[in-house]
Amino acid sequence: MGKESERFRAKEYFFEGKNQKEIAKLVKVQEKTIGVWIKKYAWRQERDAVLNSSKNRIQDLKRLIGKLTSQHLELLKEIEVAEANKDLEKSEELQARANGISSKVANYNKTIITLEKENKIPLSVYIEVMQDVFKELQNYDSNLYMKLLDFQEEHLTEISLKLG
Repeated sequence: MGKESERFRAKEYFFEGKNQKEIAKLVKVQEKTIGVWIKKYAWRQERDAVLNSSKNRIQDLKRLIGKLTSQHLELLKEIEVAEANKDLEKSEELQARANGISSKVANYNKTIITLEKENKIPLSVYIEVMQDVFKELQNYDSNLYMKLLDFQEEHLTEISLKLG
C-alpha cells in the first residue's frame, strides 16, 4: 500500500476520533508517522473546524431541542395528573419547569436562525472559491479538469439558482 493511501485512511480514522496509537495499528505505520502527518497536514485544525462548523452546531442544537421537547411533553402529562389530583403546588412547580424548557427552546431556535444567517455565504464568494478550486485542478490534472467541465457548469448553475 502506498504512503498516500495509508495517509488518506489515517486521516479518516483521525476524523472518526481514533487516537494515534489506534490509527497506527490500523494503517500499519509507526505511531510517530501518524503524529507527523497530524502536524504536517494540520488535521487537528481541520477536524476542529469541521466539528465546530455552523452546520454541526445547528444539528446539535436541533437534537437538543428534540430532547427538550420530549421533556416538555412529559411535564405536560405530569401537570395534567397533578391538576386531576388537585395538587396545585406540584402543578405550579411542574408548570415553572415547563416554562423554563420553553424558554430554552426559544433561545436555541433564535441561535439556529442566527447561525443560519451567519453561515450563508454570498454567491460571488462561492463562485470565486469554486473557480480557484478548478484552476488548481487544471494545474494538477488537466485531463480530470476537462472531464469535470460539464459538472462545474451544472454545479455553478444549480448553486446560482439556490443562492442567487
